[in-house]
Amino acid sequence: MKYKFEQHNYFDKNDNLNKSTSLLIIEDQENYGEHFSTEILNLKLDYLEEIVKSLEKVLSGELLYYDFGYEVYSIECKKEISQVIDTYNYWKCIAEIPTQEIYELMKDWKNYLIANSKIENNKAVNDLDIQFTYDFFDGLNLFEATDSYDNWLSSDDYSVYSNSYVEVQNEKIYIFKENVKTLSTYNEFNKLELELITEKYKLKIKDWADCLYAYAENHISRRLEISQNDKLTVIYCLTGSYGPEGVFIYGVYKN
Repeated sequence: MKYKFEQHNYFDKNDNLNKSTSLLIIEDQENYGEHFSTEILNLKLDYLEEIVKSLEKVLSGELLYYDFGYEVYSIECKKEISQVIDTYNYWKCIAEIPTQEIYELMKDWKNYLIANSKIENNKAVNDLDIQFTYDFFDGLNLFEATDSYDNWLSSDDYSVYSNSYVEVQNEKIYIFKENVKTLSTYNEFNKLELELITEKYKLKIKDWADCLYAYAENHISRRLEISQNDKLTVIYCLTGSYGPEGVFIYGVYKN
C-alpha cells in the first residue's frame, strides 16, 4: 500500500478563520473501497493510539483478532491478513490487505498527526518557561507585557477589540481571528488531545456540564481559547461580568 500525507490550508467562511487540516492520499484507493480513506481520516487520535497498540499485539500473536472502523467499514484484522468489511452492504468483504500494511498505515498516520499539529510539536515543555516581552494591541491602545497579561479592553465594541493582536519581534498574530479554538472537549478536542495541551502549557482540567475544559490555576477564567499561526501561539480568554470587558492572556509562545 502506497500513501502520502499533506497539509491543506483553507479559509473557513463560516468562522472567518484561516484553518489547516491533514489529508491522507492513498494510491489506488479504490482497491480498498471508496470510503476507506474517509474512514481513516475520521479516526480520533486517542482511537488511533488504541488501534496501533492492538495491531502490534495481533502481529506479535498476543491477540488473535482485532477490528476497528468509523462508520461504513469494519477492518477485521488477523495476524497475516485484514479484511475490509462493508457493514452497509450485508457485511460484504470488499478488500483484503496484509495486516502489516494496515499497521504501518495506522502508525504513520498517527505519527504524522502528532508531528504536524501546532499544539503537539516537539518543543520541550521546559522551553515554555522562558519568558519574553511582547506587545499587545487591543484595537485602540498598545501595551507591553511579559509572561501573562490581565487588563481591561479599551473598548467592548467587537469591531474594535476583534482587531487585537500580539506581536513578538515583528511576528504578529490576531488572537481573535487566527485559528481560534476553545480548549475543551465540547467540540474542538478529544480528552487525550486536551490532556496533551494542558500538560504542555501547564494548565489544569475541570469537568463542567459533561465536558472537560482547560483553565489556568492562578486565574478564574470562563473558558480559555488558543489562537495559532505559523509563528506564534497565544492562550487567552475574554473577561467581564456583563460581556467582554477585559482580556486575560495566559501566555504567548513561539512555535
